[in-house]
Amino acid sequence: MPAINIDKSGVELTLQSLIDLRFDVQKHRSGPVTGGRDFPGQRLARRRGQGIEFLDLRQYADGDDVRHIDWNVTARTNEPYTRLYRQEKEQNTTVVADLRPVMFNGSECLRAVTAARLAAATLWQASEAGDRCSALVISSDNIVTSRPLPGNRGVLQALELIARGFEQTSTAIEHASTDSGLHPQLAQALDRIISNRRHGGRTFLFSGLDADADRPLDPLLLSSAAIKGLSVVLILDKLELQPLPRGTYRYRSQQHISTARISSANQKHLYELLDRELHRKQTALADAGVATINVYGYTAPADFLTTLQQQRWI
Repeated sequence: MPAINIDKSGVELTLQSLIDLRFDVQKHRSGPVTGGRDFPGQRLARRRGQGIEFLDLRQYADGDDVRHIDWNVTARTNEPYTRLYRQEKEQNTTVVADLRPVMFNGSECLRAVTAARLAAATLWQASEAGDRCSALVISSDNIVTSRPLPGNRGVLQALELIARGFEQTSTAIEHASTDSGLHPQLAQALDRIISNRRHGGRTFLFSGLDADADRPLDPLLLSSAAIKGLSVVLILDKLELQPLPRGTYRYRSQQHISTARISSANQKHLYELLDRELHRKQTALADAGVATINVYGYTAPADFLTTLQQQRWI
């Protein structure tokens, strides 16, 4: 009998697979953010000040640096004018990967796998732009963080935490040791984001936001995290877009394995419940001022990075 090749890419995750995403990102790489790659780790800020990127001209004022006087304009107008430059600042990019048991489901790909892969792609893209990179990983047992570091060091340390968190939760599920429900809560992760003393960074949360302990989403925490640069990538499943086909399904609860019958009578009701739940999450995020992108099923990292660019997230 010929061997049957089973594609496990949607249910398994390795550190090497996250590292290999670097090559996909390099193929997708856009132009430099600052107009050149001679100044890694710097982004154009909105404030005026000293820098290398010319911004504007204005009349000279007491206290201006005489080295920035534009002598050509001054000669033409008989009034001293100062050249203004756009300030540069180093930026930190942090990904928050929700790898709790509730993310280990999906009709095409485990949502935990999607979250980990897209988080890794985001880090590689940020590293290519010169950012310092770090990760905050929520697994079945704890919340761990890596230090923001430039270059490959920051990305590799973050990817190690993501791969380790995935393995930790996967092992806990395999040994049925997740029934207590005492998993870290999203509020704890948001508290860490808010208490981070580093300024000027951005944080991407990859989650389905549907753990029982996370309901309802705390509006104050969300608003505070949004001020700190939080954006959410909502990891959803394509089955949430349409009712389940009619039939009998097996599912695992905390106590045992059960079956559920989907008929034409309850098909519409189930879809309405799913749609109502998605609307609740989207409304809570919008009310808190959190930028959100919905991701359904398996999403190729290159396609995701294109979406981030279109939304001007990167």
